[in-house]
Amino acid sequence: MKMRFIKAFCVIVAIAVVAGASVDINARRKKNNTRNTSHSERVERRDNTSSSIRNLTDVKINSKYRNTTKRYDAMTVNFNTAYRVPNCVSYVLTASMVNVTDGPNAEMRRNYKFNRDASVAGCPEWWEYKQSGYDRGHMAPANDMRWSRQSMSDCFLMTNICPQDHNLNGGSWNKLELKIHSWAKSNGTIIVATGPIFNGTSKRIGKDNNIVVPSGFFKVVLDPSRNRAIGFIYDNYEGGGGVKRHACSVDEVERITGHDFFSALPDNVERAVESTYDFEQW
Repeated sequence: MKMRFIKAFCVIVAIAVVAGASVDINARRKKNNTRNTSHSERVERRDNTSSSIRNLTDVKINSKYRNTTKRYDAMTVNFNTAYRVPNCVSYVLTASMVNVTDGPNAEMRRNYKFNRDASVAGCPEWWEYKQSGYDRGHMAPANDMRWSRQSMSDCFLMTNICPQDHNLNGGSWNKLELKIHSWAKSNGTIIVATGPIFNGTSKRIGKDNNIVVPSGFFKVVLDPSRNRAIGFIYDNYEGGGGVKRHACSVDEVERITGHDFFSALPDNVERAVESTYDFEQW
């Protein structure tokens, strides 16, 4: 009788242990599945947002410039293979991306180095800018790309870089970049296109003296949800003044560069948003 009782007790204990282990395993599986689903949803939301407006990042480059287009994870680069700098770099910036870049989990700039993209003809080596007197100026700024490792790695490729005056890069141009960064946070989703302006300049740098130094830079910004856009023009030196001083219409940027922005918009909308601007609305 005593032996039967001991055996029955052991069976009950064994069943309880197995059941507990099963519950623990299921709980872990459920937790992991929740994590995986959450990550998938974040990626899917980002991709869905990008796919719905991705065509607005396409830029028709002035035909007088040699150009090859390279699409990266977070930006599209139109690269000038003759001048060895980008003609234009465009990207989507959303409030959710900015929330990551401004948060504790943002990628740290110090962990990334400049690199050549060997797949793009004419892309310079990072060291070709050394002792040139110019910064390696990001067209898509690193501060906008800190939301993922891939976006930061792509941002530091030399296809995203132009020779830029040091004081401009750290001064009024940086103020513009920070202003646009804040607009994405408040407006939700914006499209940004940035690039150099060539005004017959013959100044060059690099190992073979064939990297063209821009005479200036442009930015254009589109808020597709409110059908509004604005442009900016800067000389390639620190001219001072606030961001508003450099504001203009997208039409003006198109006139200066010969590029065509936001052509995927309906013609009537494109004409309306590109012909006027109101800095105070932003």
